[in-house]
Amino acid sequence: MKQWIPITLAVLLATGVVAGCSSGTTASPEAGKATADPSTTDDLKDKLELNIMAVSYEGGGWPANNPMIDYLNKKFNVDLKFQWVSQDNYKEKMNVLAASGDFPDSFLLMKDDFLKWRDKGVFLDVKPFLSKYPNLAKQLGGEEQLQFMSPKGKYYSFPYYQIETQTSFGIRKDWLDKLNLKMPTTVDEFYDVTKAFAKQDPDGNGKNDTYGFSVSLAPNKTDFKHIDPIKAAFGLVNIWGVKDGKLISWHTQNKELKDFAVFLNKAYTEGVMDKDFAINKVKDPQDKYEAGKVGIDDVVPNVLYQTIVPNVKKIDPKAETVQLLPPKGPTGLQGTSTNSITQRIVINSKIDPKKQERLLKLFDYLVSDEGNILTKNGIEGVHYKKDGDKYTKLDAFDKDRPILISAWYLRRFDLNTQIRLWDDKKTADDVNQWFKNSEPFKWTNVAAGLESPTDVKSGATIDQKFMTALIKVIMGEQPIDSLDQAVEQWKKDGGDKITQEYNEAYQKSQQ
Repeated sequence: MKQWIPITLAVLLATGVVAGCSSGTTASPEAGKATADPSTTDDLKDKLELNIMAVSYEGGGWPANNPMIDYLNKKFNVDLKFQWVSQDNYKEKMNVLAASGDFPDSFLLMKDDFLKWRDKGVFLDVKPFLSKYPNLAKQLGGEEQLQFMSPKGKYYSFPYYQIETQTSFGIRKDWLDKLNLKMPTTVDEFYDVTKAFAKQDPDGNGKNDTYGFSVSLAPNKTDFKHIDPIKAAFGLVNIWGVKDGKLISWHTQNKELKDFAVFLNKAYTEGVMDKDFAINKVKDPQDKYEAGKVGIDDVVPNVLYQTIVPNVKKIDPKAETVQLLPPKGPTGLQGTSTNSITQRIVINSKIDPKKQERLLKLFDYLVSDEGNILTKNGIEGVHYKKDGDKYTKLDAFDKDRPILISAWYLRRFDLNTQIRLWDDKKTADDVNQWFKNSEPFKWTNVAAGLESPTDVKSGATIDQKFMTALIKVIMGEQPIDSLDQAVEQWKKDGGDKITQEYNEAYQKSQQ
């Protein structure tokens, strides 16, 4: 287990160092208000260096000489410096920057870090500027999303748009057909099918080298990835849910946790689930699916058609992936992976006001009609060509990946955010059909936009401790009943206080 348990970082806020930004000084809450003048206009005369930090996923980020950077540098008279940080290391990187008091000019934050630093003078209040930037006001979900998680009357961030039911199980239909199996509709049938995928040589290579499904841990090791529909089937809430009018955490659902753990323990013991689940990085299950080693994976439909299917077909040209709706649990419950828009894009409140204004101008362009076409498709003549009403993708699109700003940083609220100009109508329709099919199975984290100071301070630590206990049960190192002790320990370590705080916030939100 020592392979995956994270090293706990030193508490940063105790000394107040996080409040300092580029200047390295401690800021008061008032320091977060607008430092640029909303009434002035940026004439773009001065060339400015802008540092932006974003999460990176498959393939990493752009090199410094990417054509998209050159294009935007010229258009806005800037020198863009992107820091692309792997999702597995992003939180640790943010904590290092906080400790040094040296935040980038603009950066992406997860909920906990946004709430931790929101009132410390770190972020620019962008609300006073939006009358000058109509695309930011209109294309990012409007007032509700801009206000989300900020104090009333303040907009300390922009939302990173995610489709709620973005992911869904995909299954190798050709493996089903080869083994003469039907599409599973319950968790029992899901297990039978995945066991056959693991034991009956579905790829026909004569080797016992496939798994039914794979799982990974979240980057901060506080939850699982690629297995949400199974959690939902056994009645677990999506981190926080409502029971009898009160919020409950999945960490306290003893019976449901045991049922879920028994299922995964059986799959682990019998070789149905990937044996490396506890040390997998977030994307490893997708990589194993693409390599033909896993028969079911939780996939994003856009990525499925653009990346996963082509890669799978390189291994097996006859491979076919179809959507698998969430299997029903013992009591008929179903749910699919469901996002809450809690990732936020912020502008550093301490940088030169000219930089703040230039970033706002850049961001407004990126979500404009013209910018939306650019960030989804790249540069005309470089990444695609237009001939009348016909668009053709050029080789440079795959090499340069011009879509990274839209995919990993800032994009407008658009269900077709990953549909390209040259995509045929069938592809677009297929993607939208996956989203539509998943819509009835929303599995919402009810506390997504609520605040618990104790959760921000120590939630990750006690959640990691809980996950350690749960994984030991799944791997057969501890008996199933040890989960009762893990639940009580989570409550004792701060879970009860977190539950109280979230319930207080929930009740206020209902008034």
